[in-house]
Amino acid sequence: MLFYRARERRFHGTLPYPDIYYMSMEEETMIAKEVFRLSNELDFEIIALNLCRDHMHLLVYCKEGEIQKIMHRVKGRTARACNAHRAAKGINPLDATRGKYEPRTLKDKSIPFWTQKYHCKVIRNSDQLLNTINYIRNNRKKHGLPINFALQNVIDKNP
Repeated sequence: MLFYRARERRFHGTLPYPDIYYMSMEEETMIAKEVFRLSNELDFEIIALNLCRDHMHLLVYCKEGEIQKIMHRVKGRTARACNAHRAAKGINPLDATRGKYEPRTLKDKSIPFWTQKYHCKVIRNSDQLLNTINYIRNNRKKHGLPINFALQNVIDKNP
């Protein structure tokens, strides 16, 4: 297992815990649509997808070695879509603090939407595949979140 020391490294040790922005149900749906668009563009198959306020679970079938490229594009495209959505509504893009204090910026002056790291695991057998699919499908329930009917509609339309 890799040890990233992400908390110590986040903003040079000045912010050991992340500013979390909780996505609205509308943003969760918008992100799902963007991920499905990307799967068509980059030619990878989405086996399971779910969004849960501050994180996403994504199980893909792709060529070996392509996951880094896929995740880079997914995180970039979805962050831009949410920024544009929030800016159109007059909301400070990615202001996770809700006015409590100034959001932390990166070297390029942007404010991060997703964390830098992600967990990637190769599925080795059918039992592991079924368990992973069920885990992803039931993740909203696990977190006690209400059903997002619009999100579920997007997921169901893109088998």
